[in-house]
Amino acid sequence: MPVFTSPDAGPDSASRPATVSAITDASQIVARWGRSPISPFLTEPGNTVLRLAGGGVAGYRPVRSWAVIPTNPATPPGSELEALDSLLQQVGHSGRRPVFVAVTHPEPYRRAGLHLTRIADDARIDLGNFSLAGKRMANVRHSVASARRSGLRVVPFSADLTEGLARISTEWLGTKRGGEMGFTLGRFDPDRVAEVDCRVCLDADDRPVGFVTWRPFADGTGRVLDLMRRAGDAPNPTMDLLIADGLLEFATSGVETASLSAVPLSRGRVAERVYPTVTLRRYKEKFGPTWEPMWLVAPSAFSTLSALAAAARAFCSDGLIRAARANA
Repeated sequence: MPVFTSPDAGPDSASRPATVSAITDASQIVARWGRSPISPFLTEPGNTVLRLAGGGVAGYRPVRSWAVIPTNPATPPGSELEALDSLLQQVGHSGRRPVFVAVTHPEPYRRAGLHLTRIADDARIDLGNFSLAGKRMANVRHSVASARRSGLRVVPFSADLTEGLARISTEWLGTKRGGEMGFTLGRFDPDRVAEVDCRVCLDADDRPVGFVTWRPFADGTGRVLDLMRRAGDAPNPTMDLLIADGLLEFATSGVETASLSAVPLSRGRVAERVYPTVTLRRYKEKFGPTWEPMWLVAPSAFSTLSALAAAARAFCSDGLIRAARANA
């Protein structure tokens, strides 16, 4: 269970377990005021969750001497600087150094004297103008049409599909010898899948062949794509159909923006073995996103490499190098 502390908590308060109501309140604050697509992961299990001055919330993963923070604090408009100052003070009191993995608005961090490095691009789609029409969407449009002709269809998750999804996830993970990543990526949990927006692709025989999950952010006006998993024998258009179906439904239901999630900037061959950014970016590009930059924030330029290593360990519990060797 995450730990929840208040703005005036002392350095020892991080060891006190949160009450269920406090965690629920924190999650509600994140759902309303979290404006980054990564905001839903602030209160994930394993994070220490902090109440901030100004009514905001943040969470971090303790990694040795670092507090690895997924993204911007979730805070009411106008209180961003106050919340950031509160967060930095609390992290300092814990004896750790802060590293923000992917922030969307860099200016408050520059004003605080922190060092920024562009780390990723977020694939953002304006749903007010989204459709499958036009030349740019021709690839997706043809893929969706092919999927439907072959009998594929998308349905919402239901409990009777749990076993099929677990099979797909286990098979998919079998191709990822470095193991399942986490922190700002969801993990498949049969006991929690009903808590997120999960959409399942069935083949002509009603067999699950793929699924995706979406998380809300920005007070329900945004959705971010999280898990993307398909069976090894799933038809090629399976994932295109799942994503396009979700985007079209969101567009007609009044959701304003969707994120296909951030793609890290390529960091060379070792990093590509763990997380294939080049192919992932190429895949998401065909949905016509606008690429919005995200920044890693560290205390100084000198500490950036150490901060990156801490962030890598938050994603890969066994460490980046071990995961790279496993996926070689």
